[in-house]
Amino acid sequence: MALGWRGQYYRYKDFFLNVMSLYKRRADLRAFLEIILSVSAVTIFFAFALKPTAITMVSLYNEIKEKENTVSLLDQKVNNLQKASDVFIQNEGAVSNIDTSVATNPQPDAIAKQIQGIALKNSVNVLGISVGQVTVVGTAPEKKSSPEFKTLPENAKGMPLSISVSGGYTNLISFIKDFENLRIVTMADALGINASTTADGRVIVAVISGRVPFLGQ
Repeated sequence: MALGWRGQYYRYKDFFLNVMSLYKRRADLRAFLEIILSVSAVTIFFAFALKPTAITMVSLYNEIKEKENTVSLLDQKVNNLQKASDVFIQNEGAVSNIDTSVATNPQPDAIAKQIQGIALKNSVNVLGISVGQVTVVGTAPEKKSSPEFKTLPENAKGMPLSISVSGGYTNLISFIKDFENLRIVTMADALGINASTTADGRVIVAVISGRVPFLGQ
């Protein structure tokens, strides 16, 4: 094995010596090798120098794209805010009615006054107005929602309300329509109409059960 190793050593030694001899004697080979080595060295150094620059350029490009998207979203938000401001200015006169339509706290006296007003308008008699259990001041205890009633939008709370009125059929229908269009938002959950004959004649009674939404504390 030692002789084999030594033989290979002498063989490659003679090969390199021959190459070096040719390199010294032939100017064209020397120039060619120098060019190849120079180009290889430049290529290697250029690759190492270009890699960080390329990574930086890609990172900057991605960052610019992200900032362009952010600017686009901000411009869209500014436009939406401007449109909202224009709509608010156009309807500024109606904004004050929002607190009346859906109050923060239940207002049984306000809804009673409006019911009496539409009853007078439609020539019907208010037999009774009753309000269910509701917390007027303070925090209301949590109650399980009844599956019989539709949940109010935006998880608003509701003040139970029951109204009984009597009068002519046409007048009662007009009263019910006006009740649905009160300035205070109402939701009718049930409606019943009964007719009976008394000493004074035929009497028609309508009973409306519903809720008056409010936002709560």
